Amino acid sequence: MAILLLEIGTEELPPGVVENATFELRQRLLNLLSENKLPVGNDQLFWTPRRLAVKIYDLALTKPAVEVEIQGPPKKAAFDTNGNPTKTATGFARSHGRSVKDLYVKITDRGEYVFLKKILPPVPTEAILGRELPSLISTLPFPKTMRWDDTGIRFSRPIRWILCLLDSSPIRFTLGNTIADRYTFGHRNFTSEPLLVTTPQDYEQLLLEHKVIADPKRRAAFIQERLQALARSVNGQIVEDKDLLEETLNITEYPEPLLGTFDAEFLELPRPVLITALRMHQRCFSVENTQGNLLPYFIAVLNTPDCNTGLVRRWYEQAIESRLRDARFFVDADLKTGLEPLVEQEKNVTWIEGLGSYYDKTIRLVQICHHLAETTGIPAPEKLDRAAYLCKADLLTNLVREKEFTALQGIVGSIYARLLGEDPVVAQAIGEHYLPKTADDPLPRSIPGALLSIADKIDNICATYLTGNIPTGSEDPFGVRRQATGILRIILLHHLPVAIDRLIETTLNFFAAIKTPQVVQLILALFQERLNALLIENGIPYDVANAVLSTVWHTPAEALARAHSLVEFSHSPDFEKLITGQKRVVNILRGQTVAGLPDPDLLTEPAEKELFNQAKTIEPKLNQLIEQQHYHAALELLLNLRPAIDRLFDDVLIMCPDEKLRTNRLKLLHYLRSLFTRIADLSEIVLEGTKPT
Repeated sequence: MAILLLEIGTEELPPGVVENATFELRQRLLNLLSENKLPVGNDQLFWTPRRLAVKIYDLALTKPAVEVEIQGPPKKAAFDTNGNPTKTATGFARSHGRSVKDLYVKITDRGEYVFLKKILPPVPTEAILGRELPSLISTLPFPKTMRWDDTGIRFSRPIRWILCLLDSSPIRFTLGNTIADRYTFGHRNFTSEPLLVTTPQDYEQLLLEHKVIADPKRRAAFIQERLQALARSVNGQIVEDKDLLEETLNITEYPEPLLGTFDAEFLELPRPVLITALRMHQRCFSVENTQGNLLPYFIAVLNTPDCNTGLVRRWYEQAIESRLRDARFFVDADLKTGLEPLVEQEKNVTWIEGLGSYYDKTIRLVQICHHLAETTGIPAPEKLDRAAYLCKADLLTNLVREKEFTALQGIVGSIYARLLGEDPVVAQAIGEHYLPKTADDPLPRSIPGALLSIADKIDNICATYLTGNIPTGSEDPFGVRRQATGILRIILLHHLPVAIDRLIETTLNFFAAIKTPQVVQLILALFQERLNALLIENGIPYDVANAVLSTVWHTPAEALARAHSLVEFSHSPDFEKLITGQKRVVNILRGQTVAGLPDPDLLTEPAEKELFNQAKTIEPKLNQLIEQQHYHAALELLLNLRPAIDRLFDDVLIMCPDEKLRTNRLKLLHYLRSLFTRIADLSEIVLEGTKPT
C-alpha cells in the first residue's frame, strides 16, 4: 500500500472556486481508482489560493489481473452453415491471443454473438495515473476558464506546476507545457525556489516551513485563534462573519491578522453600515464588546508574512477612514432627503423591461398586501400598507447605490425609517421583507414583515413567469424556486391562512401584462413541487406528501396539517385495508369517464344501497370536520365506511353487462372516492411490500 499526493499549482484562484474544485478533484480521483479496482483508505484535502491538493492513503500499487468477457462477431459471420469457424472467427480469436476452441456463443438483445474470455494482466497504479491524470485535471469544471499558452489547455487560472508522488516515486506526465514532478512552491513572498518533496508525508511540514499552511482546517483555526487574541487585546471580541472568514481562508496561504483603529466618531454610523464598510471595502473584521456594541477597531488578515506591519496598518487606517467618511456623508444626505420623496422617483427607474417601473411594483405590493391583510385579518393593516409603500425607496438612496452597500437594501430602509420617525412596526417590516435571501437566512419574525416578504416574492415570481423566464432543469437564474420556498417557509412558520392559488391569481390580476391560464398552472405547479420537498423535510413520508398534494389543497399550513394527520392515522389497524380498498376503486375507475351522483333508483343490490346511504349520512359531518381542519377525526369517520366498502366488492359485480347499472355503480365509486380525496388521495400511499402505483 502507498500514499498518493497530487497537487496542482496555479496563479491565485478566485476564492469562490477553491474549495469546490478541491472536492471535485478528490471525487474524480476516487472514481478513477474505483473504476480500476484499486482499493484506497482515507484521504486528506489541501487548498490555498495557489494550490489544489489531495492525499490518498493505503492505495494499492497494482491493479490486479482480471478476467474479462469480450464480444466478437455475430454467430452467422463466425461459423458457416456446417458449424465450421470462418476466417472472421479465427481472426477474432487470434487478435486476442486465443484459439477458436476458446470461442462460445451467447444470446444477446441483438441476436447470437461469439464471445471469448481472457485474462488482463496486472497494471501498475503508476501507469494508470500517468495515463489518466492529464484528462482528469484538464476537465475539472469551473464557472469561468482561461487559456494562457498555445496548448489549448483551459483552467480557472494558469497552471504553473504539478506535484505527483506515489510514495517516494514521482509520477511524470505532461499537461500542456507543464511536466508533473516532485516539486512544489512555498509562499510567493517568502521564496521563489522550487521545493523538493521527498515523500507525501513531508509535504505539509515542508510547506509550513516556507510560510504555507496547506490544510484549510488548520489555517481556519489559526485565523480564528489570532483574530480572537487581537480582539481580546482591546477588551473586545470578533463580530461573527462566516462568509468573510471563508473568503479570508481562501485568499491566504499564511494568514497574518493585523489590528487597526479608526476614529470613535464613526461609531455613530448605523451598525450594519459600519460593519459592511469594513467588510466589503477592505475585507476587515469588526470588533465589539461583550454587550454587542462596536468598538473603534478592525482586524485585517494579510497574506504577507514578515511584512512591515506598521506601514501596512497606516495604509489600512487611511483607506478605512476615507471609506467611513463617505458612508457618513451618504447617510447624512439620505436622511435630509427622507424616504417618501424617493417613492415618486421610482417612476423613473425601470424594474423589468415590459413590466413597468419600481413605482409600479410598489403599487402592486400595496395591493397584494391589502389582499394578504384581508386574508389573515392582521390588526392595523395601515402599517403594512405604509411598509409596502416605502420598502423599495432605499434602492434610490445614495448609500445603497454604492456598490459596497447594495447588499444592505431593505436594512438601510429599515434604519432610515426608524431614524425618520416611522412606526417601529413599519421599520421592522421594511427590514425583513427580503428575508429569507438564502436557505440559511432567518425568516421574518413579525407578521407585517412576513406578509410584505410574501408579497415581494410572489410579485417577483409572477413577473418572471410573465416574461417567459421559467426555470428549467437545474437552471433558475431569477431564483424563483428559492423565492417560492421562502414564501412557503414563512407561511408554515407563522401558520398563515394564505391560499396559494388565490395569491397567484390576485397578483397576476395586478399586472398589465396578459394573464393566461397556463401561467397560473405553471406557477401553481412550482409551489406544489416546492411544498412537496418541504413536507418531506418536515419528516412527512414521500407517499403521504404525494397523497395530500394530489388532491385540491388550499393553503400550505392546511396541507401540512393533513399530512401529519394521515401519518398519525396510518398506525390504525384498519388503515391498510382502507388503502387497499381505495387502490381498488382507482383501478376500476381508471379509463372510465363518469360524473355526478349515482341514481338511488338504480341501486339494486343491498350492499350498494347500504354504502350509498352511509356515505350520504356522514357527508355533512365530514365537510364540517374538514372545514374545522379536524382531519384525524374526518379519517376516523371515513373508516366507518370500510365494512360497507368490503361488502360492495364482495357482493356486487361493478362491471356488470347492464350498461345503466354499470355506469351507476361507477358513479357510486366516483362519489365514494370524492369523499376521501377531500383529505388526501389514499391510493398514493405505498403499503409495505408493494410497489408504488
